[in-house]
Amino acid sequence: MSTALVHRPTENAALKSVQYNVQTPPVETLADLLIEAREAGDRYGVRLLDCLLDRALGLATGEAP
Repeated sequence: MSTALVHRPTENAALKSVQYNVQTPPVETLADLLIEAREAGDRYGVRLLDCLLDRALGLATGEAP
C-alpha cells in the first residue's frame, strides 16, 4: 500500500470556501482579561487570551507552521 497523499480537489475547494469571520473582543478588554488571568494563576486562560490578543493585534495569522 502506498503512503502517498491522495489529491482531493473537492476537499481543497471546500476548505478554501470556508469563511473565518470570528469577531474578537476589543483589545482593551482582552488585555484586561489577560492581566486578571495572570493574577489568578490561570495558565490556560493566559495562553488563550495571549493568542487572542496576538490575533486581535495582527501579530498572528492563525496559520499552522
